[in-house]
Amino acid sequence: MLLALVAWRAWPLVVISSELNLKGAVIAVMPSEFFTPPARKPDEIRSGMAHPGFDFPKLAVQAIFCPRSMRRGHAFWCNDPALSNAKAEELSQILSDPATYQPWLGEKGCGGFHADWYLCWGSGDDLHEVILCEGCHEALIYYAGGFIRCDLDKKAYEKIVAITATRSES
Repeated sequence: MLLALVAWRAWPLVVISSELNLKGAVIAVMPSEFFTPPARKPDEIRSGMAHPGFDFPKLAVQAIFCPRSMRRGHAFWCNDPALSNAKAEELSQILSDPATYQPWLGEKGCGGFHADWYLCWGSGDDLHEVILCEGCHEALIYYAGGFIRCDLDKKAYEKIVAITATRSES
């Protein structure tokens, strides 16, 4: 029974390490305003667990033994204070701007996509989700059953990092 529980908790590691969670993304296009999230505080925001390329053993321990939330095949912390309301609103203003996103130019030499942040707005047919990788300077934008993999504009990326680096501030 214990082995079955560990296997069930470890299953997402297969998806993460094989990058199945990135398959099917539309690439090399600019997202339309239709795809970008609204300019309001996200309904949910979570920070990512350890990097699968740089610290897989730590990620495995976290995913199996720590409270976690799986979103779109990526592992995030549960009960994580993530960002203050003010910082979350600042971040959503940046993410709602179509100029934040650039066409994806391909894999980076940074160890692979790592879900650093998850943000979502709405529910049902109006669910917008964004997963950010600060190492790759990329975003996955989900809406209406599809998703786009984008690079982040340099200025927008710098603003995002300035906000997320202050996560413990109020």
